[in-house]
Amino acid sequence: MAEAATPKKAPANKKKTITIAIIALAAVLVVGGVLLFLKIRADRNEELRQSIINSGTFHPGITVEGVDVSGMTASEAAAALKDAEQALVSDVSFRITDGVHTYTYDQSHFDISFDTEAVLAEAMALGREGDLETLQAELADIAANGRSFALSYTAVPKDVEGFVAKMASELDTPATDATFSVKQLEMNSTTKALDVVNIGLTEEELAAGMDLRDKRFDFVEGVEGCALDQEALAALIRERAEAREYGEINFELSVVYPTVTVATIKQSLVLRSSASTSYAHGNYGRDTRVHNMTKACGLMYGTVLQPGDVFSCNDLLGPRYEKYGWQLAPAVIEGGAATEDQPGGGVCQVSTTVYNAVLMGDYEVVYRQAHSSRLSYVKGGLDATINTGSIDFKWSNNTEAPIYVFTWIDKAGKNIWCEIYGLPFSGDFDSIELVSQELEPIQPTADEFIPNASLTYPYWMVKNAAKKGYVYDTFKVYKLAGTEVRREKIATTTYKMHPNRYFVWPGYVPGTPLLPEYKLTPAA
Repeated sequence: MAEAATPKKAPANKKKTITIAIIALAAVLVVGGVLLFLKIRADRNEELRQSIINSGTFHPGITVEGVDVSGMTASEAAAALKDAEQALVSDVSFRITDGVHTYTYDQSHFDISFDTEAVLAEAMALGREGDLETLQAELADIAANGRSFALSYTAVPKDVEGFVAKMASELDTPATDATFSVKQLEMNSTTKALDVVNIGLTEEELAAGMDLRDKRFDFVEGVEGCALDQEALAALIRERAEAREYGEINFELSVVYPTVTVATIKQSLVLRSSASTSYAHGNYGRDTRVHNMTKACGLMYGTVLQPGDVFSCNDLLGPRYEKYGWQLAPAVIEGGAATEDQPGGGVCQVSTTVYNAVLMGDYEVVYRQAHSSRLSYVKGGLDATINTGSIDFKWSNNTEAPIYVFTWIDKAGKNIWCEIYGLPFSGDFDSIELVSQELEPIQPTADEFIPNASLTYPYWMVKNAAKKGYVYDTFKVYKLAGTEVRREKIATTTYKMHPNRYFVWPGYVPGTPLLPEYKLTPAA
């Protein structure tokens, strides 16, 4: 019977099981709560970490180029840094000067760029990595100690060559070459031509060593110019910009020298030849003849011949008539048998003087005719006659540069002069001497008797006395340092002979003596 009471222990076990279950449940609840708490806290921390990472603003304590960008977005910070950027490049310019002229190569002439965007990106990335604790620690340190960033820039000069070229267009001054011109003379009121009387070098000028060219030409010396060395200045601007050595750049203008100076002009403008003839003897110095020669020299003086130009005496002198101011003076007539006063008598001495200068200058004779009779003021074969409307003396400039002809009269020394300036001789000679060789003379033929209706038997007159004829060969002798190197024949010139010629009465029988007591003298 006692064994039947054992089943009463079951409720205690059940209670124990319930207790365990409750404890287990409580444990589960506690653990779950802890886990939930931890999850919530972790989520909240992650959210906070993400808010730090993704805030899009700069952390407190961050400065860029001295500007506090705390709490700013990148775009706000970029705008706030504009003044800092400009301050950073405030000295980016050049003052380019030579002490007189100044040019400013300012920021508008540079391509300027800043690293602002990259610096802000770097600053924005600060304190954006790690766990919350790490981030918070880093943010605390940034806030306490700050983080500063500096900006930098690049400044590349642009169109330097164009800028420098514009400077050069304002600064460059070309050199002015030396020039010269024929010296202007006053007009002679008597001859109505240039006053070419006594214009040689005076004794004082000779003693001083004056250059005769300074009497014939007006020389104007060249003027120096200046130029900017564009290549060097452009290179210097680039070099200084690369080194960021801004400020003043000094330059100097280079001197540009004239290509042509008075000295170089004179090297190619020499007295190539000169000739003179005297009118000191006989009837050559008659006042009217001197007047005509003076007028002719004044009309020819200063003639300029370009290469290939022809010098014509008749063209320069014009017709010789009294109405044009030419005076009556002896001229050769009748083939040299006689002379008579004609307007312009004496001008042949001027053309003859020019002829001799032309030969000694080795210029080309285009046309020349000798007088019919030999003259005393020049060697045989070296004269050149002219006559209005018929006979001319012409010659040409056969060189490659202009030539200048000066004819003048030395009344003190009674000489006619011709000077020719041009290129110096080139080649194997430096001077030309003229040589005149007389050949066998031509003897007068038999006397001639010319009936003249104004005469009656037994009266007669001398028309002209007998004159020998002459023949001359003339030569140009080329010399170098005084030594003959060659000679060339100029011409063979023949001067007419003239027999005795008499005017006799009509019906005169040749052989009839002309009695001296019946000789008549022509009226003056």
